[in-house]
Amino acid sequence: MNTKLKFVVICLSLASVTVWAQTKDKKTDKPVKRIPVYLGRSTVSDGKLSKKTFDSLLKQGLTSRDSLGMPYGVDGFALTYGERNLYEDSVGNLMWVTDHLVEYCMGDSLTTFLLNNITERSKPGDTVYFDQITVRSAAGKASPGKAMRLVLTK
Repeated sequence: MNTKLKFVVICLSLASVTVWAQTKDKKTDKPVKRIPVYLGRSTVSDGKLSKKTFDSLLKQGLTSRDSLGMPYGVDGFALTYGERNLYEDSVGNLMWVTDHLVEYCMGDSLTTFLLNNITERSKPGDTVYFDQITVRSAAGKASPGKAMRLVLTK
């Protein structure tokens, strides 16, 4: 494994441990209730999704509502896009390598540049993570949103 790839794997491992460690309330040591978040105006929050559906829902941004159906606004989120690519090493061996793009987005949508870039490049086999989501109730109370992991299919 080359040095850059090792560095990326270590960074992602540390980030996942940090997110896992933040799932408990520091004062009460109880699990933090995370508000469900969805891609676009749908009920998609996890699993496999076709490229066409992903591209159309991504343009709508993220939405959130609790179990009672009360809407929450999305203040921001971290997007990690794992693009799966086929590379050839110096001796001609083929290998699948995932290139990661990480961006923190303010509000409920991606920037126009990022949105156009991802919808143009997305393909089956890519993985998209939405985490570090912050949502806000109508009363103004901020809460953590539930992370999403989507795998693109044909």
